[in-house]
Amino acid sequence: MRVAITILVACCGCASALAGEPARTVDRNTNPQTSAEVELVFDAIDSNHDQRISRSEARRAAVTRGRFDGMDADEDGFVSRAEYRARPRAEDFE
Repeated sequence: MRVAITILVACCGCASALAGEPARTVDRNTNPQTSAEVELVFDAIDSNHDQRISRSEARRAAVTRGRFDGMDADEDGFVSRAEYRARPRAEDFE
């Protein structure tokens, strides 16, 4: 998985360089702008790598802090990768 992420980061950097844009640094506090960044930020927030974001993991990341209940659509106490993909950006919930 780490190899795939490394390759993805490298590809994003290459694409940015080819487009004449600087590569963005992506971490758990990044508000993702692309689908590739959504995946990278999810992986950065999921610190124990169990493929879901717990409430405590969400509190440590600026992009999910205070938004956990709105993202946890099935109310199981965790944000799955699919739930995060549905609402990755810092935005207000209805």
